[in-house]
Amino acid sequence: MRVRTYDPALTKAHLSNRFALSLVTFFSERFGDEITGRIVDDAGLSLEYLQDSERWISVEFDRRFCDAAARHLYGLQGSPDYAHPLWQHWRDAAGSMFKRQGMGPMWLLLWAMQGPGGFFGDIEKMYTRGNRITRMQLVDHRPGGASVRAVMTGEVADRPGACWNRRGFFEAIPTIWNLPPARVEHTHCIHQDPRVDHCRYDIFYDEAPALLADPAAELHRIREYVRSSIPVMLRQLDDAHVELREADLAQRKTASYLPPHLLAAIRINPEEELVLGGRHTEGAVLFADIKDFSRRCNQIGADEVVRQLNLYFEQIDAVIVDHGGILDKRIGDGVMVVFISPDGRQELAALAHAAVRCGLEMQRSLARVNAIITGDGGRPLQIRVGVAAGPLVQGNIGSRARLEYTVIGETVNLAARLEAAATVGHVLTLPACARDPALGTSRRLRIIEAKGFGEVSAVELTP
Repeated sequence: MRVRTYDPALTKAHLSNRFALSLVTFFSERFGDEITGRIVDDAGLSLEYLQDSERWISVEFDRRFCDAAARHLYGLQGSPDYAHPLWQHWRDAAGSMFKRQGMGPMWLLLWAMQGPGGFFGDIEKMYTRGNRITRMQLVDHRPGGASVRAVMTGEVADRPGACWNRRGFFEAIPTIWNLPPARVEHTHCIHQDPRVDHCRYDIFYDEAPALLADPAAELHRIREYVRSSIPVMLRQLDDAHVELREADLAQRKTASYLPPHLLAAIRINPEEELVLGGRHTEGAVLFADIKDFSRRCNQIGADEVVRQLNLYFEQIDAVIVDHGGILDKRIGDGVMVVFISPDGRQELAALAHAAVRCGLEMQRSLARVNAIITGDGGRPLQIRVGVAAGPLVQGNIGSRARLEYTVIGETVNLAARLEAAATVGHVLTLPACARDPALGTSRRLRIIEAKGFGEVSAVELTP
C-alpha cells in the first residue's frame, strides 16, 4: 500500500472540499470512476482526501485538476481557453450539486433562508463558507434579481473553470426550493476582457411562491433529505468533537511556549499561511541577564539550578506582562523582551518608557526571589538590564521547516550591548528612553564602548 505524502500547497484552506467533491462526483458519473481517479491522482490528492467534507483544498490543486482533466479527456497540454467545452463540465457539476445528499447541513442551511432572495442578499457572507480566495460583492439586489461581482484575491490567478462553476452554482440556487433554475448573464469576465479586474453576474430568478402547490410533497422532500443527511451530520459532529478536543489540548500545551500576541494572531486568522518575511516597525527592546550564572551552574546541582531559574522567571515574567512587554525569547538565563504597538497607536517614546519601567521593576522584584533563595542557603541573584528603542524589523525568521517570530535590527543589537555594559542591579539605557520624569530614580551619565556602534552615551538608572 502506497503511503501518500501531500504537497502542503495542495491543502491550503482556499476552497471547500464540498465543492471539490461535487466536481469529482460529477466526473465519476459522466466519465467513470477509473478516469476520474486518474485525474485526481495526477492532480496530487486522493479520492479519500476529497471525500472528507470538512477539509479544504487550494487553488493550486484546482489548477492541477484542470490541467489533468484537459489531458485525460481531450489530450491537451495545459488548460484550454475560456470557450472550450471542458469548462461546461464545471458548470454542469455546480448545477447538479444540490441534487445530492452529500451537502448535508449546508443544504439545510441554504433551504432555511426561505428562497433565493435570502441567499443572494447575504451572498458576501455565504460564499466564504466554501471559498476563501474569491471575495463576492453584492452590487444590486431587488425582487427576482441580483447582481454580484467576484473579485479574486491571493497570488494565484482565477481559472476559467471557476468562472463557469460560479455560473452553474448561481443557476442552481433556486432549485433548493423547487424553483426553476436562475438565468445568469455574465456581463464582465476577466478571462475574456483583460481590461476588467472582476467577473460580474446578473442573476434573474423566481421568488419562492407564497403558497406551495403541494405542501405535503414538499414536506416529504425535506423529510427525506433530513433523514438521509442524519448519518452524515452525526459523523461530522463526532469528528468535530474529537478534533475540538485535540485542538484544545494542543492549545493548552503550546500556549506556554508561544508568545500571547502570536497565539492571538493565529486565532484571528487561523488559515493564514506562515511565511518567511517581515515588516518595518518601531519599538523598544529589553535584555536582562543573570551575572555569573554559568559559574553558579558549576557550583550547585542541576535540580537547584532549574529551581532558581524557575523562581526567577516566574517573577520577572509577571513583571513583563504587567508592563505590556512581549517575551520574545529566553537565551539561557537571559531574556529578550519587545515593546511594540500592535495597532500602531502607541508612540515610540511611550514604548521606550514602558520598557525602562519594566527593567526597573525587574530589579526591584528580584528581592522577592532572593529572599527565597538565600533562605534556603543559596547565593542571591544579580541581573543586568539594557534597554534601547528605535526601528525594528518584525516577522518570521528561519526556514520553512522551523520559523521564529521575532524582531531584528540595530535596535536589538544595541540593547544587547547596553545590557552587557550595565552595572548589576541597574538599568542602562539611552538618554531618549529615560526622559520620563515619572521614573523618579537616581541616574548617572556614562559613555560606553559598544561593539559595532563605537562610543555611545547612556544613562544608568538605579531602582
